[in-house]
Amino acid sequence: MYLKSAALILAASASYYILVFRADSALVTMVSAIVLALALVGIGFNVQHDGNHGGFSRFAWVNRASGFTLDLIGASSYFWKFKHNLNHHTYTNIPHEDADIEVGWFARMCDDHQWYWFHRYQQFYLWFLYSFVHLRYIYSDYRAFITQRMGGKLIKRPTGANLVGLIAGKAIYLSFAFVVPMTRHSWSTVVLGFLAISMMMGIIFSIVFQLAHSVDTVEHPSEKDGPLREEWVVHQIRTTSNFGTNSRFLSVALGGLNFQREHHLFPRISHVHYPELSKVVKEVCDEHQVQYAESVKLWDALRSHYRFLKHMGTKPAPSLASR
Repeated sequence: MYLKSAALILAASASYYILVFRADSALVTMVSAIVLALALVGIGFNVQHDGNHGGFSRFAWVNRASGFTLDLIGASSYFWKFKHNLNHHTYTNIPHEDADIEVGWFARMCDDHQWYWFHRYQQFYLWFLYSFVHLRYIYSDYRAFITQRMGGKLIKRPTGANLVGLIAGKAIYLSFAFVVPMTRHSWSTVVLGFLAISMMMGIIFSIVFQLAHSVDTVEHPSEKDGPLREEWVVHQIRTTSNFGTNSRFLSVALGGLNFQREHHLFPRISHVHYPELSKVVKEVCDEHQVQYAESVKLWDALRSHYRFLKHMGTKPAPSLASR
């Protein structure tokens, strides 16, 4: 895991250097931009994710340092812990509780969301909108700092060392994203390059996370079902799907996030153990007759997500439809 992390950081650093200071042709520019985007995504999946969950090391300062790499790729590790660790991992797929499915009016991700006529096409247009997810993360940090709200929930504004870390992270990121490149290139070239890399990152980030929860093979609780909920562990299993588990490449590249069920149950355990841990989880689920979802092939998970979006975009019964 540490060797992989070092390789990803080295790849990001080298491709950034070539892109900003050495690229002298369209081909070199394109290749270095793609490598940079993939390396940054890899850092997000393999380094910051475990670090911010406390699973990268037994030492707290190492977890904090690895978690801070999220700040260096644009998003705040401070606000991430509220949105992801606390909110998403506690209230997975629960309407108005899980911020990951509260994406606004342009998508309908559960039965409790208001339906609009254009949602019947969301299985087509959302794939493009996913490319803006990285930009959304950046924007949501500033909004959360000003409003002290995230996903409709009150959050604490950072103070002390957390505030220093937030400001330092944003300053470093904006410097590398805009200030340094503008010393060598025009502002329009820098902005276009930034958008291209950000959009590549966004579509990969969003699709990976959507395949774990926004599929038609897992449960999507509704408020109309009443306040009763499954016991937490059972709830996590029934609202989470593994995918692409037959691919060692995906397991390595995605930081084990294709074993999402094991991650939700044991977020503080390093992702390198998820494939073996999944065997134990399956045995326990079978023993207690708890149904679990898994798409062994990546393509099956993509089709499941498409079907889910299409189903959610279908006009509900007249009593539930807004228009």
